[in-house]
Amino acid sequence: MLERSDNMGKIIQLDDALSNLIAAGEVVENMASVVKELVENSVDAESKNIKIDLLESGLNEIRVTDDGEGMSKEDMKMSVKRHATSKIKTSHDLFHISSLGFRGEAIPSIASVSHLEIISSEGEIGYRIFLLKGELKEEGEYAPRKGTSISVRYLFYNTPARLKHLKATNTELSFIVDYVNKIALSHPEVSFTLTNNKKTIFKSTGSNDYLKVLSNIYSIEIIKNMAPFQGENQYFEVSGYITKPIFNRSSRNHVTVIVNNRMIKNNKIIYAVNEAYKTYLPVGKHPIVFLKIDLDPLLIDVNVHPQKLEVKFTEERMLLSLIRNTIGDKLKSLSLIPEIKEKIEDKVEYVTLDLDSPANGKSSVVKEDFVKYIDGLVEKKKIREKSETLEPSKKIEEKSAPTKKKIPRLEYIGQYLGTYLIAQNEEGLFIIDQHAAAERIRYENYYKRMAAANIETYELLIPITLDLSNQEVIALKDLTDLLIPLGIELEINKMNTIDILKVPTWFIEGYERIYTEEIVKFVLEGKDIGIMNVKDSLAKSLSCKHSIKANKYINKNEIEKLLHDLENCENPYTCPHGRPTIIKFTQNEIEKLFLRIM
Repeated sequence: MLERSDNMGKIIQLDDALSNLIAAGEVVENMASVVKELVENSVDAESKNIKIDLLESGLNEIRVTDDGEGMSKEDMKMSVKRHATSKIKTSHDLFHISSLGFRGEAIPSIASVSHLEIISSEGEIGYRIFLLKGELKEEGEYAPRKGTSISVRYLFYNTPARLKHLKATNTELSFIVDYVNKIALSHPEVSFTLTNNKKTIFKSTGSNDYLKVLSNIYSIEIIKNMAPFQGENQYFEVSGYITKPIFNRSSRNHVTVIVNNRMIKNNKIIYAVNEAYKTYLPVGKHPIVFLKIDLDPLLIDVNVHPQKLEVKFTEERMLLSLIRNTIGDKLKSLSLIPEIKEKIEDKVEYVTLDLDSPANGKSSVVKEDFVKYIDGLVEKKKIREKSETLEPSKKIEEKSAPTKKKIPRLEYIGQYLGTYLIAQNEEGLFIIDQHAAAERIRYENYYKRMAAANIETYELLIPITLDLSNQEVIALKDLTDLLIPLGIELEINKMNTIDILKVPTWFIEGYERIYTEEIVKFVLEGKDIGIMNVKDSLAKSLSCKHSIKANKYINKNEIEKLLHDLENCENPYTCPHGRPTIIKFTQNEIEKLFLRIM
C-alpha cells in the first residue's frame, strides 16, 4: 500500500497496476467482453481462422487461437503495457480508424484481473509469456506456429465483488454466443469456431457470404423469409437482410448493426429500423434485421466508448432517414400474408452448419435440404447482383412492368362470429379480421389527409375551450406552432385558458374537442413531437375508435367495400398496431389436414 509522507501532495500519479485495475472496470465487464477484445485483436491480425474455446462458459478459461500475423518477442512484451498499440501512431490515424482495437487498454486490463498466457509466433520462432495480476512471471521460447493463442484463466479471481455479480453461467454463455454471431456477420470472410467444455456451439465457414452466416444463427424458416435490401445517398450506403414481420422478437437484440465492418450499438439506428416496421409489428415486438452501413471513416467517431461499441455519426439525420426509407420501401414490395402451415414435428431449432465440409460429431446438425436451400439462395443472390449490371434501358423496362396487387382479388363466402370474414380464390382460403382491416383502412385514410400539403380547415362559429390545467396551459404556449401544420389554430383567451378557433375539415363534427385534446395530450407528454409522429399517433388513435368492431355483423355491400379498400391500402397486411388483418390457408395445407395428401 502506498504511504503518504507529510511532504507529499494530495494529488499523486497512480501506478500501472492500479491504473490497469481501473481500466479493467471499463473494458472488462464479463467473459463476453474478454472474448470481444481478444477476438477483435485476432481479426486485426488478418486471421482467416479464429477459434474460441471456453471452460465453464469462460469462468475457468477463455482461449482464443488464431492463424494471423503473430508477434515477435518484443511485441509480445509491449502488448501487455498500457496504451501500447500497433493500430494508431498519430492523431491523423485516430480519425481514419479501420481496425477494431486501437486504444491499447484491453490486454493489460485483462491481465490485471486474471492469469494470462500469450503464445505467439511470426512463423520461425515461437515465444510464451505468463502474467499474474499484470506482472510478468514466466517467459521463454515455444514451439513455432504462425499466429497467436491467448489464454485467460480464473477471471476476476482477485476482484471478488465483480465475480459475485456475474450472472448464471448459461446467461454469460449466451452473451458470448451473441457476440460471436455478430462478429461473424461483421467479418464473413473469417471462419469462427466457438466451443464450451469441448462442445461446438457455433461454426462459420469464412466463405464471405452473409446469408451463410445468418443460416448458422437462425432457423431455415426465418432464412426462407429473409429479403435483401440496399440503398444509398451521398454519404452512406446501407444494405442487409430483413425478415417478414411475422418473424419477430420481444428483444431489440436481433437488430444487428455493422458499420464499416464494426459491430455497434446505437439506439437511434434501432429506432429508425423499428420506425420502418411501424404498423407492421404488434406493440412490444421487434424485427429480425441485419443492417450493414458503409461510409467514409471521417464521418464516424468510434472513440467515444471504452469498449468501442457506441459511435457518433456526422450527418446522422441523413443516415436515419435513409435506413427508414430503404427498409420501409422493401417491406412495401413484399407479400406479407401469413400462411398457416402444418406443424413439422422434427423441426431443427438450432443448426450448426459447415457448408464446406461434411458434418461430423454430435455437435453438428446439418440437413441436406437446408444446405441445398442456402446454396440456392446464394446462387440467386449472384444472379440478382449480375442483373443489376444490365443496360439502363433494360432496367427501365423491368421497372415499368405492371406491379402485382399486394392482396389478390377475393370472393367473399361467409362470416364467422361476426368478427372474421371468409373469402377464397384460386390460391386458397383467406380469413380477414374485419376490425383490424377497418383500422388499417381508416388509419391510412386519416394519415394521408393529415399529411396532405394543403390541409383544408374551417373556423368554428363558437370557439371551444380546452379543459386544461394552468400548468398545461403554460406548457402549451410555446408549442401551439406545432399544431398549425395539422390545421389546428389555438388562442389564449382573457381567462388564460385556450380556445380552439380552427380545425381541419376531416374532423368529425362533434369530435373537435376530443380530437384536439388527443393531439395536445400527445404534445404535452414530451414524446418526440416531430409533426410526422403526431400525425401517426393521432391516425392510429382515430382509426381504432371509429372502426368496425368485432362481434358486429355487416352486410355484403359493406364487406365488398371493405375488401376493395383493403386491396388498395399501402400496407394491407396489418392493422396500425401490427396485428395481422388477413391470413391464408393454401389448398395443399387444407388437404393435408384432411389426410387427402400425405
